[in-house]
Amino acid sequence: MRTLIALAAITVISGCAAAMQDDRTPDYTAPNKLVSCSVGLPQSWKDELARNQTRAGSHERVTIVGANENADATLVRTTRNHTTELVLRDNQKRQQVMAVQDEAQISGVEFDGRWVTFTTTPNPENHTAATYAWDSRNDGAPVRIGSSSAVVRNGKAAWSEDKSVHVYDLAKKKDKVVGQGTAPAFFGDAVIWLQDGKFRSETALPEPLQQARPSGHVASDGRTLVWTQGDDTLHGWRADWTAPRLLAGIKTVPKTEGIVFPRVSGDFVSWRSESGYVTDIRSGATVHSSEAGYWLEVHGGALTREGGQVAASAALSALSPLPQCRT
Repeated sequence: MRTLIALAAITVISGCAAAMQDDRTPDYTAPNKLVSCSVGLPQSWKDELARNQTRAGSHERVTIVGANENADATLVRTTRNHTTELVLRDNQKRQQVMAVQDEAQISGVEFDGRWVTFTTTPNPENHTAATYAWDSRNDGAPVRIGSSSAVVRNGKAAWSEDKSVHVYDLAKKKDKVVGQGTAPAFFGDAVIWLQDGKFRSETALPEPLQQARPSGHVASDGRTLVWTQGDDTLHGWRADWTAPRLLAGIKTVPKTEGIVFPRVSGDFVSWRSESGYVTDIRSGATVHSSEAGYWLEVHGGALTREGGQVAASAALSALSPLPQCRT
């Protein structure tokens, strides 16, 4: 077994979904842009985040970038002393996944409870990427699988490279091109992707998805598929719903950043539009990170806080539902 890395007890932040999300530090929080149901951050959520938090040093950045379903295993990325390190923390045990030096970056981290996929780049200006897979059970060296950030679920990774949609069986180390398009996601037993503004799949596409008009950002936890439609609305669908639902909407004027980088787990969807938002699928309510300088984001089984010197995470299973808006 590889050396276990003893780091300070740290937990924190940030989001890089498979479509190579940008990794901007939330130096400020933009005004709330919601036109859909908006609620305040519940005190119970603040209390849960406070149970598992740390204060980073003045010259370091610590980020939670992945969590398993129960949020008892987390992937933590730490940058300090010209070294960026990705570590799996599980029951006080720490396994180093990879470390890079100087301006090299680790991003696009995804975790299905066993397999980790992530992408490295030499520096912020050089977009030459290498994507790796790592098996937490075997604790061996990461294996390069491609050059574009991947999503991972049940031992399979998917990504789009030069408009070819790849599905890679991580245990068998077999790669297969299943179609042409972008933004693949695992939904049920199928892989779904975008082509010419529509969903495509190797298998028969459910009728509700045939009518959808996704515009570029897609995410799924296997049960719930979410996507942006235009720049200003977020939609979702589950197999037991008769039709897709509008989950959230933002103001279209003034024209700034639209809805980007959705992430979904269970009944919660996090997304960005200049700052962070979390939507509860059950009530249709959305909370905006109203305090300056941090984002809330969903990573597997955890809600994470990114930004400033304080970092924290809370198990999604411990969070109360967001209340419905009064009409």
